[in-house]
Amino acid sequence: MEKAKSFLLTLLVVTSLIQSYILGYSSPRPEPLPQGKYVESVLEGTPAELQDVVFPDQIILHYGQKSHTVLYPVPFINHYRNIFDFLKQRSFGGLRKTNVLAANIDWNEIRDNYEGIEMRFREGVPVNVLQSLMKVSKDEPLPANELITRIYLYSNGISDDVKTFFISDSSLTVYEAVKADVTVSDLTMRLRLGESLPRYHTASGDYYLPNEPLTAIRITMPYTQYTAEQLKRSLFVDPGLTRSLQERDGTQIITDSVKGLQLRNDKHWFVFSNPASAPVDSKNEVRDNLLSAIQFVNQHGGWNSTYLYSQLTPKVAVGAQTFLFRQYLEGFPVMNIGTDTIGYMKVAVQKGIVSTYERSILIPDTKNMVKTQAILLGGAELDAKIAAYRRPSSIARIYPGYQPEVQEKQVIYHPKWIVELRDGTFDVLN
Repeated sequence: MEKAKSFLLTLLVVTSLIQSYILGYSSPRPEPLPQGKYVESVLEGTPAELQDVVFPDQIILHYGQKSHTVLYPVPFINHYRNIFDFLKQRSFGGLRKTNVLAANIDWNEIRDNYEGIEMRFREGVPVNVLQSLMKVSKDEPLPANELITRIYLYSNGISDDVKTFFISDSSLTVYEAVKADVTVSDLTMRLRLGESLPRYHTASGDYYLPNEPLTAIRITMPYTQYTAEQLKRSLFVDPGLTRSLQERDGTQIITDSVKGLQLRNDKHWFVFSNPASAPVDSKNEVRDNLLSAIQFVNQHGGWNSTYLYSQLTPKVAVGAQTFLFRQYLEGFPVMNIGTDTIGYMKVAVQKGIVSTYERSILIPDTKNMVKTQAILLGGAELDAKIAAYRRPSSIARIYPGYQPEVQEKQVIYHPKWIVELRDGTFDVLN
């Protein structure tokens, strides 16, 4: 019995010594974080849904006799919202594909002589995205990635029917909704909302210009900036594994050997890249990629202003797709003409995987913004400015926008007439 007790005591002592050795000299083996997930964002910002970033940048009211008015998302928000909300509640069915030439549709005749409502989207909206925003029938076999740039409703003043067309980005291909539940009285009631608003004229229908000068708002807005530490904690799975490098041009590089962050404090800008991607030849679904881009921004900085889905490149279903979201203030886009890289976000996505994310590091202080009145040219004076433009034939669109001026502690947003050229570049009409 005594031998058994001695053996047990010896065994306990040896076991204790082994455990002490293991605790004292072994290396810890922490559980690695899943590489496909991010830590919760530490950047403050408002989350958004699809309907918050996809909406018409203009609603044009046509009164016949070459008389028109233009509604923007904010300056006449009650009228814009009333009309857009009404159309979102209507149902559009029986979509029938046709060709403008084959159907003998004369947009000039319709625009100048018939009463109607035209919704214009800054970028072509895929049919299945539009079906998430409006009651567009899903029964018709429409291509999911077909891009719709305009929705046009009009009455010829003779019949009781309201013609409704969904116009694709090719302009020649249109879809007529033969089962739209919009009546002539509905159309007339909405047009009355704009009867007292400024009138516009157009030569080609590509863009509309006011007959008189427009009252606009100049905005002065203080700002703070995201720090490198905030960005690192938001964008990397394990911030403790990152290292930082400083380039000669002032660019700060932060990397965990897989993902990378380029931070330019002098440009108030960062670019985050993630090499993980889907197969090059994999087919994309625009709506799914768009939703992935929105969700990624929600998790990594949010939407500190109103942004509009404004560009998709390339417009093919294979390979990575880049979505550009343009900032809007007072209903007008912020255009980064010159060296200031603010006013937009870019997200590159392929099969739901975000490979690039870039945006400004400025955090606008909207509570302390200051607004002052400004005037935008109109009428004959504006027409003369356009005629004297160095390349008038290259103009695709003209619209009011903001040119930002970044100062040390604030940004001044100057209202300007923005010229969009056919090659995709922008200019300011001075």
